[in-house]
Amino acid sequence: MPKSPVKKVKGAVEECVGKKVKFKIKKGKSRSQFSEGVILDTYPSIFTVFVEKCGHNRIVSFNYIDILTNNVEFYVCDDAETRIG
Repeated sequence: MPKSPVKKVKGAVEECVGKKVKFKIKKGKSRSQFSEGVILDTYPSIFTVFVEKCGHNRIVSFNYIDILTNNVEFYVCDDAETRIG
């Protein structure tokens, strides 16, 4: 049985746990927020990213559907900047 798109995205995110990523959150009307962090953990419906910005630490959560709908774009910080999803 073929994997569902959500399971494919979840598998790709699970492979990146502990890796540094860059991400872009689309906020509508040509507005986007860029940030960097480390993928901490994956759960059945969401995954968490540790973000340190301007001296403040926070944990941000995303669901896998955000990647499928292109509301969030994730790139692994490696030589090729591979896109997740």
